Amino acid sequence: MLYFAYDASINGDWVSHYAVRFAQSQAERSLHIVHVRDGTLSDAELDERLLRLLRRAEDAGLAVTLEVPAARGGVTATLEACVPSGAEHVLLCGTRARGRGRGLLTGTVAERLLDAGRRHVLAVRVVHPGLLGVPGRLLLPLSGAPWTLDAVSVILRLFGRDLELVNLLHVRVVRGGRFRRLSHERVQHLLEEGRAYLHQVEPALCARLGLARARVDGHVVLSDDVSREIAVAANRTRSRLILMGASRRHLLERLWRGNPLERVLAQAPCDVGIYRGPA
Repeated sequence: MLYFAYDASINGDWVSHYAVRFAQSQAERSLHIVHVRDGTLSDAELDERLLRLLRRAEDAGLAVTLEVPAARGGVTATLEACVPSGAEHVLLCGTRARGRGRGLLTGTVAERLLDAGRRHVLAVRVVHPGLLGVPGRLLLPLSGAPWTLDAVSVILRLFGRDLELVNLLHVRVVRGGRFRRLSHERVQHLLEEGRAYLHQVEPALCARLGLARARVDGHVVLSDDVSREIAVAANRTRSRLILMGASRRHLLERLWRGNPLERVLAQAPCDVGIYRGPA
């Protein structure tokens, strides 16, 4: 079941396009929307935003369920009570639209939902609202953040036929001064190891999703800065969404400036999705 935690912000409206498109790609074509009433908006403004979202979802041919509970014990706790646990459920939510000295994920409801690990969670930052939830070309980093075939397959299936190309990025990390002292032979050896790894991942991903090999492209680079390479690769491959796995270690970091998730969110030239499966 697909759930959407809608916060009734402008950014929430942008993320809602992903929710509608994801629901359209599923066989049951259903969407469960949850908004926790916390007093941020007046009743009239909230009703207007919810009605607009409901109409768009219904116009898309979806069976829509809306739940608007009052906050009890905080927004996160209320959402946790409304959305079932289990690997069969996916919860979509948004990050902050702007960091303003706080980071885009750190300290947010989205971060706490990801950390809880009770279901599949995808937190999206929208950079280009004009995509309307149809990025088409995705960048999937296989370095710098945890990923598993099971978890990423669940998220990639949400895109359905909208998925045009998946760019796999494997960054071979060489720390500090060693990176600048690598011999040509060592560079080639590391790149070959990276390509061998991708040759294992690509067919497994295609088989799991039923994708033609032409719709998956692999890239290997050497670097001492994974976050930077992810942003550079998104530009180079013209990807319109970066899809990154989240580790509990990164989610628990309070110093957000050095957090690789925060760095990618801040540097990315495109939309970013942070995902985590059930623990």
